[in-house]
Amino acid sequence: MHLIRSLTATLAVLGLGLVGTVPVATTATAGPRTAAPPTAAAQVSATGAEDQGAPTYYNSGLSPTPYMGWNTYFGLGGDPTEAEVKSVADFLVSSGLRDAGYRYVWIDGNWAAPTPRDGSGQLVANPAHFPGGMAALTSYIHARGLKAGIYTDAGPYLEGQCGLGSYGHYQEDVNLFASWGFDALKADWLCGRASGMDPETLFRQLATAVQNSPRPMLLNICNPVSADWGGGPYDPQELSTWSYTYGPMVADSWRTYTDVGLIDPSPQTQYQWILRNLDANAYHPAATGPGHYNDPDYLIPMRPMPGGGYELTFDESKTQLGMSAIMSAPLIIGSDPRGLPQQMVDALRNPEIVAVDQDPLVRQGVKVADAGPNTQVWSKVLAGSGNRAVALLNRGDTAQSITVSFATVALGNSVRVRDLWARSDMDGNGASSGVQPFTGSYTATVPAHGVAMLRLTGTDTVAGANLGSDATASPALVRVDDTHASAFVRGGDGALWQNVRDGATTWGTTWTSLGGPVDGQILGQPAAYGSAGGRIDVFVRGTDDAVWRRTFTGGTWGGWNSLGGTVTDAPTVAFSGPSEWSVFARATDGTVWTRTASGAWTGIGSPENRPIYGRPSAVVDDAGRLHVAVRGRTDEVWLRTRTGSTWSAWSSLGGTVSGSPTLLATSGRVYLFALAADNKLWQRNFADGGWGGWFGRGEFATDAFRGAVGAAAGANGSVWAAVRGVDGRVHQVVL
Repeated sequence: MHLIRSLTATLAVLGLGLVGTVPVATTATAGPRTAAPPTAAAQVSATGAEDQGAPTYYNSGLSPTPYMGWNTYFGLGGDPTEAEVKSVADFLVSSGLRDAGYRYVWIDGNWAAPTPRDGSGQLVANPAHFPGGMAALTSYIHARGLKAGIYTDAGPYLEGQCGLGSYGHYQEDVNLFASWGFDALKADWLCGRASGMDPETLFRQLATAVQNSPRPMLLNICNPVSADWGGGPYDPQELSTWSYTYGPMVADSWRTYTDVGLIDPSPQTQYQWILRNLDANAYHPAATGPGHYNDPDYLIPMRPMPGGGYELTFDESKTQLGMSAIMSAPLIIGSDPRGLPQQMVDALRNPEIVAVDQDPLVRQGVKVADAGPNTQVWSKVLAGSGNRAVALLNRGDTAQSITVSFATVALGNSVRVRDLWARSDMDGNGASSGVQPFTGSYTATVPAHGVAMLRLTGTDTVAGANLGSDATASPALVRVDDTHASAFVRGGDGALWQNVRDGATTWGTTWTSLGGPVDGQILGQPAAYGSAGGRIDVFVRGTDDAVWRRTFTGGTWGGWNSLGGTVTDAPTVAFSGPSEWSVFARATDGTVWTRTASGAWTGIGSPENRPIYGRPSAVVDDAGRLHVAVRGRTDEVWLRTRTGSTWSAWSSLGGTVSGSPTLLATSGRVYLFALAADNKLWQRNFADGGWGGWFGRGEFATDAFRGAVGAAAGANGSVWAAVRGVDGRVHQVVL
């Protein structure tokens, strides 16, 4: 199993890369122009609002923010009926839950007849439970301003293992569901598991059928198999914790662990199961984004116990809701909402909690710190400048005071605080008139098993010098000495922009546009390298998906030269000199390809022969050894080296990465940088013939920057690092 978490972190967000064979051409462009870089609002829609080279994640367009609704499984047990489904649909309307966003009414398992297919092979509903038929039921649901979901199993039907199975019938079943008027499909893995088939293979096939549906449908992949499931032993690929490797490419959501509860309410252990599923859901936060969501399973607030009382307390139920919102998870109520106390219905409808979940950035929040043995601080970047949602989570059995330091979530010293449960602003200075901001930190007393939900509003703060620019991808950096350097970045208009530090001890904020090779634009992170005489070579991905090069010599920029390739992410270059370099990029087949200054494109494969994510990174060390690092499909960093003409095999450097790594060779060492799952910078070093362990860098707070680091060698083995900050500006710091 390649889920190596030797650094209990994960590297962060970048993208997908290039290659093919295209004839080399040379294109001249007009000279550079100097101006303030355009704002993001001026950016061309064709390239999107943020080009970080992210993987080609799936987006059906049906749910740009996490979908919300109700599912029959935990609330109605294993035998949903037409009458009960209609009754709950009516309650969603009358209670205000529909208007709060809970719009999907999802019929889970056991809707099919005891013999699920008729003589012609078509699925049929249980006539005793759904006498009016499924088409009439969806019409009833739609008439109330709601949407309808249904259930199947991706495996073959095996009596006693599942209520129905769609294997061998994917397209005909999807078409049938569409004809009935369903808007969403949950695909389980009960008979799939029992049949011993491969989840990824079958879920991909079913996803293709859903994409070809005559009626648009959400797809929720539900593989519940885990170490807690029983049976086994299981290969890693069989587990729910593997779904992130393919789910984001084919589905609207995918389960990240086993069921959060039993079909009937159970005492004592239930809160620990909530925490268990939330912890598993946190492993790969960058898999979540607009239209594709990690799914920790349904909300099960305050299910009544047969002997009285509730399975989860009010505070425990709010914890599951609040943490799901921090994680940008789908909010599907599993309990029967008709029996919930009014205070729980009010919590579910709380517009400020729902707004955290539905924030249009769709960033999954991450843990910032363990504030104590059983207390944690979590943070989520929200749309707009200086906005954070913060959860102060008390996992323990007694009330605890928990403090969030504003600096740890990349905010300045003065911050306004709003309590989202109470829907009220907190006063940082009761002695002054009006509601005042807090200084430095905020502390709340959180009940046992509870969570304080806060909205912080302040000023985004990023370490290092602020170079300005409206960056839409990660930057590149060239350093000559401490007073001579250049930074490069893709601006809001899609063009390549340059900031020059020429003899000054500080950076300015003046940027010059270098345009781009096609339509004046580039895509993704540029790669830039300096050499003798003030020469700079810049390599980019063009909007034609080829690799292009431009050179600055004798005080003048030359024209753009095409190096060919068919690009799906930015290139990287192992650069030893103007005529001694090798470009590396992700090919259209998902593997790594390379070419030299005089050679043609050739492939060097990929870890486990599976597609990589993002752009590779490549350097030549002082011994002449070539290192190539990539993000593998399981979110680890993998490395391949070449000594002379001999390539090593791919080997894992561990991590749980969500973006492209950055290598830098200097002073007899190779440094590896990447953003981890805590959204902080982590590093690993190659020295004396071996790799050391991962260690965190303290320069950048959680969420201080996005994407990959641009790095250049500094004095005495130091590193000049440039990042795209949370404020959208380029920042440079010495590590």
